[in-house]
Amino acid sequence: MTTLTLRPPPRFNLPRAVCSYGYFVLPPNRWDVATQALHRPLRTAGGRVVKVVVRQRADGVLVAACHRTVPRADHGALKNQLRRMLRLDEDLSAWHAAHAVAKTQRFDRMYRSPTLFEDVVKTITSCNVTWPNTISMNRLMVEHVGHGGFPTPEQLADFGEARLKERCRVGYRAQRIVRLARDVLAGSVDLAWFETPGRTSDELFEGFRSLYGIGPYAAGNLCHLVGVYDRLAIDTETYRHFCNTHKLTRPKASDAAGLKRLEKTISVHYGRYAPFQFLAYWFDLWQDYQARCGPAWRWDRDTDGASFTASKM
Repeated sequence: MTTLTLRPPPRFNLPRAVCSYGYFVLPPNRWDVATQALHRPLRTAGGRVVKVVVRQRADGVLVAACHRTVPRADHGALKNQLRRMLRLDEDLSAWHAAHAVAKTQRFDRMYRSPTLFEDVVKTITSCNVTWPNTISMNRLMVEHVGHGGFPTPEQLADFGEARLKERCRVGYRAQRIVRLARDVLAGSVDLAWFETPGRTSDELFEGFRSLYGIGPYAAGNLCHLVGVYDRLAIDTETYRHFCNTHKLTRPKASDAAGLKRLEKTISVHYGRYAPFQFLAYWFDLWQDYQARCGPAWRWDRDTDGASFTASKM
């Protein structure tokens, strides 16, 4: 068995970093409440699945225990995936300066996937659907397509739309997911471009919008998943939370003008935290969830993890 270690930034807290964004309850992620450890299959450069358990020692060092011996040549690839998931390389000191309460609560590094490809697929599965169904779609893709790990572009492209729709119950999303996989393999979509330092917010947003099936909400959500936080991804849950918190009457879905005014109000409210609007919004929303359901690092994936959605609030 191979054990890898990583030294995180000062004040880093593994339970808070993992249990900070809804994707941590989506398979193949599993947060073990009893041991406060993250169970997550990763892939070597050659695509082999390696089951990894990540814990934080008393001295702050992260320890990743692999279920089998991993060749030294693959250690770097596994460590890089862990760094991306936990955002270990992001400097968020400016965010702490902008939001003292979030700093006190140690809220900063929002959990994400080992690859941007997985983040895009999970974003596609989270649109226009209930959260329990999003969990189910990802569980079925891991089981039927990824064979225990999150599916690779090769696996999804080979699986095809018809089987993905039938076996994983993703509905119309099958076309979007398979097309993304095939475009990545063909080189017509270069996901590495989105994670190149120096990209502007507008470039990233328009780049995500250019992907087949990615609308404004999904594009805004994906911006924060590549470390750009100045765009809000506004949906019905944003409406619910903001109106409840600020004692506003929520416009009906048919009231387009009223919703537009509400969105402007939301944007103005979080604009004071620029360029960290999304972080500020998510901090408020996550605090609300935890006030209702307890600390996120105590949530069970299959019970509590399925409850924080608008229909349950």
